[in-house]
Amino acid sequence: MPRSGSRIEAVDLARGFALVGMMFTHIGPHWIGKSPPVGDMIAGGRAAPLFAMLAGAALMIVHQRDPRGAGTTRATWIRAAILIAMGLALGSLENMPVYVILAYYGVMIVVVLPFRRLPTGWLFALGAVWAIVAPIVLIWAQRSHEAVITKQTEWADLRHPGELLMEIGVWGIYPVGVWIAYVLVGMAVGRIDLGSAAIAWRLVAVGAGLVITTLLAGWAAINAGVFDDQIECRRGWHILFAGPTYPYADVHWNELWLVGQHTSRPLGMLSTIGSALLVIGLCALLVKVPWARIALTPVRAAGAMTLTLYTIHVLWSWRLRVDFVHAHPDDYQHGAYGIWLLQVVVLCAAATVWSLAVGKGPLEWLVRKLSVWDWVRRTKEKSAPKGA
Repeated sequence: MPRSGSRIEAVDLARGFALVGMMFTHIGPHWIGKSPPVGDMIAGGRAAPLFAMLAGAALMIVHQRDPRGAGTTRATWIRAAILIAMGLALGSLENMPVYVILAYYGVMIVVVLPFRRLPTGWLFALGAVWAIVAPIVLIWAQRSHEAVITKQTEWADLRHPGELLMEIGVWGIYPVGVWIAYVLVGMAVGRIDLGSAAIAWRLVAVGAGLVITTLLAGWAAINAGVFDDQIECRRGWHILFAGPTYPYADVHWNELWLVGQHTSRPLGMLSTIGSALLVIGLCALLVKVPWARIALTPVRAAGAMTLTLYTIHVLWSWRLRVDFVHAHPDDYQHGAYGIWLLQVVVLCAAATVWSLAVGKGPLEWLVRKLSVWDWVRRTKEKSAPKGA
C-alpha cells in the first residue's frame, strides 16, 4: 500500500482527473453555440495531454520500481503492442464516436524508450524544446503536403502500414511526432519527488505560469489582428479555445499563435504542458491533506485502473451514440451533462469497490501479466525432461 502523499497516489489522482476530463470532452456538452461550455474550456484539449504526460511519469516510475520486470524494454514493447491492438480493435467498431487514443499511446511509450536514461533536467529541457520545434515542423509538413483527412485508427488500416504510421505519427489528432513532448516532460516528472511539498508547489507555480503566459500571448495575437484574415467564425476570445481548422482550411504560419485544443501548435503545446503540470502539482498537494485524500478516494481509485475504465467508457459512449443516432438524436446533446455525471459516478464507484475488494484493475492485471511473462523460459521448462 503506498504511503499517504506518495508520488504514486499523486499520479493516480491526476490520472483520475484526466479520465474524468476526457469523459467530459467525449460525452459532455459540445461547442455548438457562440461560446464554448465552461467544462469544454477547462478539459477540451487538455485532458488527453495530461494522460500522455502521466504515461511518461508511469513509464519512469515502473522502470525505477521494477527494472527487471515490468520496467524492462521488453515488457514496455509488449504493453505497447497490447495497447495498439486494443486501440485498433475499439476503433474498428462501427460509428465509434470517440477518437481512441490507445494506439497512439502505445507508440509513444516505445518511441521515448531511448530517452529514458537522460538526466531529469535534460528531459524537462528536451520536452520544452520539442514542444516548440516539432509543431513548427508539423506546420511545414501540413503546408507542403496535400491535406490529409484522418479517421479512426482501426484494424483495416494494417493493410496499409505506412499510411497508418504516418497517421499516428504526423496527421492524426494525437500526432506522436509532436506529442512526444508531453511524454518526455512526464518522464522527468516521474523522476522527481512528488511527496515533497516544495516540489509540488513548484510544479503548480510553473504550470500556472505557463497557462497564464500562453493565454495572454494568444489574446495579444488576437488583439493584434493576427487571425482576422482567415478565422471568421469565432472571433475574439473564442479563438483561444478553438480547435484546428486543418485539413478543411489552409494552414498559415500565424497559427503558431493558436492556443486552442488539439491544435498541436507551440503555444498550445506549452499551455497544455502547463495545465498538466498544474494538475499534477495540485494532486501531489491534495494527497497530503487527510480529508482531501479520503474525499478523493474514488477519483484516485479510478486513476489506478484507467485502462479498464477508459475501455468501459469508450464502449459505453459508443453504445449511447449508436442508440441516440438511430432513435433520438437530440437527447444526446440535451442529456450530455447527465450522461457524463452518470458515467463518472458509476465508474468511480466501481473502481473504489474493486480496488478495496480485489486491488489492481482487471485489464491492468492482464497487461502486466502478459508483459512480464517469460514465454521462452516457460517453453524450455515444459520441454525439458523431468529430473534433468
